[in-house]
Amino acid sequence: MDDILDASTSAPIVDAAERWTSDRIRSWSVTLRENLAAWLQPNLDLVGDAEWGAIGRQMTGLGVGEPLDWANRRIKLADGEWAITGIRFRGGDLAKPFVDVIATSLPPSAEGLGLLAEILPHYADFAPLCLRANAPDPVGLISAIDRAGPAAGHAAVDLWIVAGRIRDLSAREPAAGEARVALEKISPDAAAARAAEIYAEIANSRPDIAEWAIPEDAESLSECAEEGLLFEVRVDGVPAGVAALARDDSFGLRGWCVHEICLDSEHRGRGLGPVVLRQLAGRLPTANDVLWGHIHPDNQASLRNALAAGREIVGAQLWLTPEGYPGMPG
Repeated sequence: MDDILDASTSAPIVDAAERWTSDRIRSWSVTLRENLAAWLQPNLDLVGDAEWGAIGRQMTGLGVGEPLDWANRRIKLADGEWAITGIRFRGGDLAKPFVDVIATSLPPSAEGLGLLAEILPHYADFAPLCLRANAPDPVGLISAIDRAGPAAGHAAVDLWIVAGRIRDLSAREPAAGEARVALEKISPDAAAARAAEIYAEIANSRPDIAEWAIPEDAESLSECAEEGLLFEVRVDGVPAGVAALARDDSFGLRGWCVHEICLDSEHRGRGLGPVVLRQLAGRLPTANDVLWGHIHPDNQASLRNALAAGREIVGAQLWLTPEGYPGMPG
């Protein structure tokens, strides 16, 4: 299988990635295969990269395995199937190891999950809790696994992937109160401090927020600022929150990813989230691209705002837990 590690020249990897891509994403892109190949390539470059693996091993201080065990791997499965995988730690927490399924020839089905279980023994030294994969139809896959019974394992959403075409989002009718909302440039340091205040404020009533959302730091927001897409949200001239986007062509999508949208307590729950999203879409230059982001299933307010603004669920990253494994807590 050495000949399939370059996604730019090899059909098998891109064929596999297409099977794990939703119909909606397919319908939006005439360059889907090129998009998938470009997105996959950085991870494929790390397959068998002992130098990169050694860095990861040293940085964690776990002292587990050899450098090649930490590198991304190409694993042969039964019946000639294969998977390209890597060891990861949720939120950098070394107590929450999982195996990321980067690409696989298996189908996104309950039967496919059964065969993906063969991956986990290869990572036994890390004691992984489960697998993670990108699902094109997360609700359908979860239902199929549930119907298949306990032997099929368990599946749950880690992050929803929500997206909308910029031209569609921009063309929506202005929401009530839109004239009250303005986006103004802000420095990365000031934006990071403001976001940290808002997250701390939310944590007073939602202490579990740190499990699924942390504020972007100044370094991350600097990337958004360099693209001219870092803003302070103002309502009636009063500072209300932070919004930030950055270019990110992932999951076969082409467009901009939401890095931050947070509003303070005075302005949450007033229907302003969709207004901010519509105004952000209006700042983006390429109408055929998308505005997308990840949303944790516990963040129902953000999901409601995304859907109200015209974005839709186009896939999800799923925790896939074969029988006999503990699964990801929380």
